[in-house]
Amino acid sequence: MKSPTQEEIAQKLGLSRATVSRVLRNVSGPKSSTAARIIEVAQEMGYRLPATENTASRKGVGRQKTSVLGLLLCMPDVRTAENAEVPMRALHGAMDASREQDVLLHVEYISESEAAEIQSARDLPKPFRQKQVAGAVLVGRLTPQAVSAFLEKVPSVRIADHDPGVQLDLVGQDDRTAVREMVMRLKALGHRRIGYYCIRSSASYALARFSGYVEALALAGLKYSPAWSVNIWDRSGGPALDQVQRAMDDGVTAWICAHDEVGYELIRYLNSRGLRVPEDCSVCGFDNLPIPEGMPPMATIDWPFEDIVSAAVGMLLQRINEPMRAFSQLQFGGRMIAGATMGPPPAA
Repeated sequence: MKSPTQEEIAQKLGLSRATVSRVLRNVSGPKSSTAARIIEVAQEMGYRLPATENTASRKGVGRQKTSVLGLLLCMPDVRTAENAEVPMRALHGAMDASREQDVLLHVEYISESEAAEIQSARDLPKPFRQKQVAGAVLVGRLTPQAVSAFLEKVPSVRIADHDPGVQLDLVGQDDRTAVREMVMRLKALGHRRIGYYCIRSSASYALARFSGYVEALALAGLKYSPAWSVNIWDRSGGPALDQVQRAMDDGVTAWICAHDEVGYELIRYLNSRGLRVPEDCSVCGFDNLPIPEGMPPMATIDWPFEDIVSAAVGMLLQRINEPMRAFSQLQFGGRMIAGATMGPPPAA
């Protein structure tokens, strides 16, 4: 039986050949869920790793690297295992891509408080302010003013977040399709009233997932009520959990949360009220973050963050080489993880 090619494996998975090659040659360090899928499918298709590819890529050996790219990681002021997960996976993706593309990578960490103080290019970290890097991949919570300041100095690509009034290349996740799958699964289980819960509704991912939630309800023929959308219309934050209780009194039996951290917060509240998840109420999240001690595995969406940032590096190099081309956006699909927090609604 003929061994499949890396191109055939890439086509079956809907990934680039470079991504498949990088994983199968074991150039990468920590493996993403996407890498695990690549290896699994390759084995199923009968792929045999050539001995000559077991060593690291020699691309660039004997000649000097010509480019330095910047990776800006904006981190929460208080770091936890949960909120540090995405930036660290982004770092792994950027390192793999820079090695593959034969460029150097400068990594800069700033806090969200520091990012909020960036009003102009004068406030940028030195490597970006003095153009010591050829371009920037921007990850994390940045204001539109900060993003504009980066663009003033160097070509930049944004990860996931949409910044009002700012035009630039963007690589992110397909939130609409992911929410649609979540709603359809809940409907198939018997849920007819589904709520949406978030904390920071100003975050573009929270709004994107909310708009996908409304669209998915319409497609599924399910009822929508603003009263079931916590922290979207009323952003005071204080009475949010009271609103959750009122929505459940109105028949809501499942919640889609803006991300896993928020989902676990909601589960803690439900448990404090004597409610069981998923027996009395289902809870779903996003991002496949680490599971807090004592919590059940969340029904969630796992995004290929490493591949998202790897694609952003490639897009940035293209922008540097073709500065006048039209801006583009690229979305990656996610993988639904059933977890242990989604089940049928309680019997009436």
